[in-house]
Amino acid sequence: MKYNNVKIDLQPRPVLQELIEDLTNKMLAQKKVLADCGEYASSTLVRGLQADIQLLNDVIERCYAQQELINLRDEQLIGLN
Repeated sequence: MKYNNVKIDLQPRPVLQELIEDLTNKMLAQKKVLADCGEYASSTLVRGLQADIQLLNDVIERCYAQQELINLRDEQLIGLN
């Protein structure tokens, strides 16, 4: 029995993609709040939002790096099989 329409996808799935998207959306929302604060916002609020944005950016970069490591590991496992 021959299967002509079978497609095998060996590309690694981005397991952290949903997390990255959620964090990016949160960061964009924080940036919008910061932009909308204007000159009347307290300096503590502005510093807090800036710190949150920086933290979210750092976490997103770490997620991308972790996803690359996962992809490399998966590629090595595929190569061994």
